Amino acid sequence: MKAVDGFSSAVLHAADAFYAVPGYPVTDLAEKCGAEYTINEKIALEYALGSSLSGKRAVVIVKNAGMNTLSDPLVSATYQGLKAGVVIIAGDDTEVRGSQTRQDSRKYGDVASVPVLEPTADELCFSVEAAMRSSETYSRVAIIRVTPAVLDAEISDGSLPERRNGSGILFPDDLTMKGRCEYAENITAVMKNDMVREKIVPETFASRGHYRTVCRTCPYKPLFSFLKNTLSLNSTAAICDTGCSLLSKNPPFCFSLANYGLGSSPAVAAKSTKVALMGDYAVLHSGLNALIDIYEKHCPLFCIILKNRKLGMTGGQDCPNILPYLVRFTPTVVSAADPRLEVLIEKGVTENTGLGILVVEGECPSGENHETIEC
Repeated sequence: MKAVDGFSSAVLHAADAFYAVPGYPVTDLAEKCGAEYTINEKIALEYALGSSLSGKRAVVIVKNAGMNTLSDPLVSATYQGLKAGVVIIAGDDTEVRGSQTRQDSRKYGDVASVPVLEPTADELCFSVEAAMRSSETYSRVAIIRVTPAVLDAEISDGSLPERRNGSGILFPDDLTMKGRCEYAENITAVMKNDMVREKIVPETFASRGHYRTVCRTCPYKPLFSFLKNTLSLNSTAAICDTGCSLLSKNPPFCFSLANYGLGSSPAVAAKSTKVALMGDYAVLHSGLNALIDIYEKHCPLFCIILKNRKLGMTGGQDCPNILPYLVRFTPTVVSAADPRLEVLIEKGVTENTGLGILVVEGECPSGENHETIEC
């Protein structure tokens, strides 16, 4: 039996969802697994993280160069946590037969502080379940690195290990950004058997003494309140993005489940909560590709875009107008002060049958900073 055949059986046995970008040497593996192809590798991993939030184990199959594209959500996931296991199978083109580079995907183990498995051909059938268990134990993505020599080898035993689903954890909601890093670093120390490092007590809003929320006169305060109420009534949550929408995770709103990096919310939400919140710059940065993929596949998603033409988290730099690039999706465009806003949000959350985009226009308050509230 070819190793790739036994490997594909192991992938199908250990996981529930499969995403890929074709490329040598893993195209054949992706085909055998019936993986869903995506526009790029970043979207593939974001879909997998969304599947994880829904309790489904997920595998992402990419070639070595594709690891560069998915590295942002890969690193972000280490500091956010996940639920069901997520495994990346990285095919390294060691002989440069179908690539322009000979990069080593194992290096991402250090970059993202994630487990890396490098099985022999005879170990392939056991590696996927082992990687899933590592992912769930340490609440982060795991990587399996394979090469053409391993995939093309002959193996005599294609037996599969028992599937034993575990569970990762999303990091506690009361952690500050610094606290999330400390929480992740404690897990990393356990993963690496670092017996010397002293365990750190992660910083919380309470121990720091305050939390941050939107600016005092932010035009999006009513939207955040409407969205909080609607999501609560429907027993669901949003996936937020990096930027001011990230403040929806903080009090007094607390309606966002997770954030896996800039431009990540549409793809993650499409496979989990079906509600995404993001800023206009996040769309241009990398969210637009995901919206295209979601649109082409007719996936249900309600995506709310805060259009203030500013990079509010980084100093208020100007952002290009996104509307010309969203025409294909026929978005609904309203002012943040529009009296229809609450009804539009309720409709978007409850009647979510395809890609619906609500662009909410507002002006970033000049000279203000995010409000600091004492706990």
